[in-house]
Amino acid sequence: MLRLVFYPLLITLALPFLIGHAWGDGNTTTSSALVPMFSPANSRTNIYTDSAYDFSITPPRGWIPVSQGNSSDTALVIFGNENPDNEANFAIYYYQGKPIPDEIWTTPDSQILQMSIAKLFDSSKFTVYQQNIERFSDGFVIQAVASENQTTTKSMPIIEEFSFWLRDGRQYFLVMASSQNGFYQNAADFERAVYTFYVGPAPGDVQIPPWVKNTAKWWASGTVDDQNFLSGIQYLIQKGIIVVPPTNSTSQPQQQIPSWIKNSAAWWAEGQISDDDFVKGIQYLISNGIIKA
Repeated sequence: MLRLVFYPLLITLALPFLIGHAWGDGNTTTSSALVPMFSPANSRTNIYTDSAYDFSITPPRGWIPVSQGNSSDTALVIFGNENPDNEANFAIYYYQGKPIPDEIWTTPDSQILQMSIAKLFDSSKFTVYQQNIERFSDGFVIQAVASENQTTTKSMPIIEEFSFWLRDGRQYFLVMASSQNGFYQNAADFERAVYTFYVGPAPGDVQIPPWVKNTAKWWASGTVDDQNFLSGIQYLIQKGIIVVPPTNSTSQPQQQIPSWIKNSAAWWAEGQISDDDFVKGIQYLISNGIIKA
């Protein structure tokens, strides 16, 4: 197997990162119009899941797990393409850092990128050929391509890394090491996999805008019928506005909404129960087949 080159990560920046549609222009300083980092749809289609560290991913076709661990001190999983001509592998690492401080969100992307690359790569040992940043409502993603500074460069693999820094302090690092002659194909496969990467919401991190309470209030009072309520909740889940951790659906869906769900909606609309308690009711509807997430 190709030697996986992984450099020490001096993870001292309290920054988060996430993947999305187009890389930032280096000058963004506001998160007012940004989207969440991860698509909940990925959690339902991904092939590989790590419940201990709350992530999932679909590896490239033909890439298989060649090593798995359960400690954040080592790679949580390493996938290999098992191609002797264009050999490559990629690993996923995890680190629990501190939540991102508010002042980071007023820092230009170019400055965050510069600080991050300096921390991730020792310039005396690595040359960084490409670096990008994208900002999301719940963090940042840093992408970089680099290689070690060696005189015999033909034998040295090229590294591509995506660093996900979440606002709550969780940090995930997806690192690929590829032979040079197969780098472009391996990078394309790797990047497609990265865009399926999904991390579940942190405990208590339920994302529900205040206006949703109006719908719950109208439904509880009978102004809105069950179907309209369920359609609205399903839409919010699919769009990632309400983020619900994955649940296993039963094979025998129920046809009616239990009365206690409507009571919970009324109490939530009036501020008598928390967002977390309300989402538990939504999870119940999903696990019993009343809502398709």
